[in-house]
Amino acid sequence: MTAAEYNAMANSIIMWIACAPGILIVFYQSWLFFRKSKTDALRIGLTKQQVNAAIRSAAVTSVGPCFVMLTAMLSLMLYVGAPLAWLRVDFIGSVTYEIQAASIAADSMGMELGSSQLTTDYLATAAMVMTSGCIGWVVFGAVFSDKMEKVNSFMAGGNAAIVPILGTGALIGVYSSMTLDRLYPFKNQAIAVIVGGIVMFFIQNYNNKAKKQWLREWGLTICMVAGMIVATLTEKIF
Repeated sequence: MTAAEYNAMANSIIMWIACAPGILIVFYQSWLFFRKSKTDALRIGLTKQQVNAAIRSAAVTSVGPCFVMLTAMLSLMLYVGAPLAWLRVDFIGSVTYEIQAASIAADSMGMELGSSQLTTDYLATAAMVMTSGCIGWVVFGAVFSDKMEKVNSFMAGGNAAIVPILGTGALIGVYSSMTLDRLYPFKNQAIAVIVGGIVMFFIQNYNNKAKKQWLREWGLTICMVAGMIVATLTEKIF
């Protein structure tokens, strides 16, 4: 099978039809969560202005991460086609995991990603590896999501004031795990992390006095784009 034949098969209408139901389920769940959240926000006493401001802020803040995911998803599309890449990223939201799973499937079959060696057997294997590899945290989320309040209370020892501190610590840990592994070996990814951190430092210090709402909403996106631009430029120059 040539590379052109593989790409035609991976991006065929049959693949789009096969992947469409899963994507539609994600859209439906998103709509349900949005409607429920908005209804409960009004029920607990938030005003419509506050709800609309929160929706706008969340939408703007998601631009940066979505932009990064889109650029990374282009690589995944080259390996498993657009339909399957779209399905997997919609379900899990981690392009890094999906690319790793696709790479593991190729290595186990003695193939190289992006080469003319890829076949229908590889596409089926990659789909199974990407799906089965994340079953653990999907099951955990389904079983324990409604019990996290009890977990938080247990970890805080019954002290409600500690819960926000634990949440902040968890958030710092998540972002640290996503950035520290990019610092070594010191390459363009490390430069992106450092530049993004420096830009965020100046934005936060400036906005502590300026109190600009748009800067709070767009700050994350600005930092991510700045880090990517500087990392790309330094890679091209040096």
